[in-house]
Amino acid sequence: MIESVYHWLDNHEDEMIDFVEEYISYRSPTEEEEEVQREFIEPFFRDKMGWDDVEIVDVTDEHDRPNVNGRLEGTDDGDGRNLLFNGHSDIVDVSPEAEEGWSKDPWNSVIEDGKLYGRGSNDMKGPNTAMIWAAKAVMESDVELSGDLLMSIVVGEELDQQEFGSIAATDAHLANVDEIPICVNVEPTNNEIHTKSSATFDFTIEIQGKDIHTSQKNLTQYPQRHGIPQGQDVGVDAAEIMTQILQRFRDLEHEWNMRYQDEIYGGGGKPRSDVQGVGPIGINCTIMEAGDYIAAIPGNAKIEGHVFYPPFVEDEDLWAEMQDAVEGLATTNDWLKENPPTMRWKDVFDWPAFDVSPDHPGCQALGDSYEEVTGDTPIYSGFKAVADNGYIQRDCGVDTISMGPGDISMGAHGPDEYLPLDQFMTAAKTYATMILRWCT
Repeated sequence: MIESVYHWLDNHEDEMIDFVEEYISYRSPTEEEEEVQREFIEPFFRDKMGWDDVEIVDVTDEHDRPNVNGRLEGTDDGDGRNLLFNGHSDIVDVSPEAEEGWSKDPWNSVIEDGKLYGRGSNDMKGPNTAMIWAAKAVMESDVELSGDLLMSIVVGEELDQQEFGSIAATDAHLANVDEIPICVNVEPTNNEIHTKSSATFDFTIEIQGKDIHTSQKNLTQYPQRHGIPQGQDVGVDAAEIMTQILQRFRDLEHEWNMRYQDEIYGGGGKPRSDVQGVGPIGINCTIMEAGDYIAAIPGNAKIEGHVFYPPFVEDEDLWAEMQDAVEGLATTNDWLKENPPTMRWKDVFDWPAFDVSPDHPGCQALGDSYEEVTGDTPIYSGFKAVADNGYIQRDCGVDTISMGPGDISMGAHGPDEYLPLDQFMTAAKTYATMILRWCT
């Protein structure tokens, strides 16, 4: 049966590639997914596949954020277990300015040297296509599953809107089945099996200084003759203070990376090395602003950023250390003693990690499936970014792991995003094998 499914997938590779190319042509940034979901995914689920039930799950007031759920009912006899696949249709948009960095049209995919280029090819319309067609291959084989096969194509992932996407879609599945022992999310992982991920939170720091004409800067930096104003009585360069905070964060980040170790997340893969490298924690200061006028010393400065951290670390502890680093600067800065910076966190992101033991039966079944397809030992490693998995596990109570073709270094969220087609076909065969192993 497995060999016949592989043969079916090989015979339909061209159609699978046509599918992902059409999928990419739908410009579907977060909050604009309705067209691709209703005009492309739902009709394919209803008309081209063998689902027993196809459901639109939309919990928005405007009914313009549809998730598409499919369910193939098992017979409930034998040892088959329920299995959920999950992937998102929303993508990071490409602005006209960002498109200048592309050497190809983001919306009209091309294939060069075994790579399919286009926005969403990697994150994650290509992986979604692999899982959709893996399910279709199993359905076309007429195999009888004893456990339910479930699938969700969701919205909202790229802007942390899981209440409209994966949480709503998974809850809808849970209303129809007794339990879901494992969910396979198909984020790009280089076909490694990611059993845990980072979590993330955002932060903002604002410093109020005192702006003055740039010709007066020397008065703020050097002692003056008695009676001439100097130092903070004249002006305070908020940007210069912010650079000291950035250096303190750099030092703190180094301490964290030395302190926190883990064989999966920070160890570089198990039982052999992954392709991502190590380094489990990052303090990312991504938006920086200072000053209002080119001829005035900056009287204000602001940074916004976010922190990635592993699932075994408490975010409150990290935030407390960041606050200590900033407040510690005030011990030697008279201006900050009287004008402390404003610090906020979790205005945008409070994204949980996922964490599943590599010994979980679902992890082992997926690993066995990968080994059967490739003949290689699977790599169990950690997702260095964040994914829907954390919400599915925390809010819906379903253990969730990731495996998908490509990885985030292949242009995800950036120019010339691409999908390696050899990994694409390997992933499809692995998903199909997993279905046959787990659900029968």
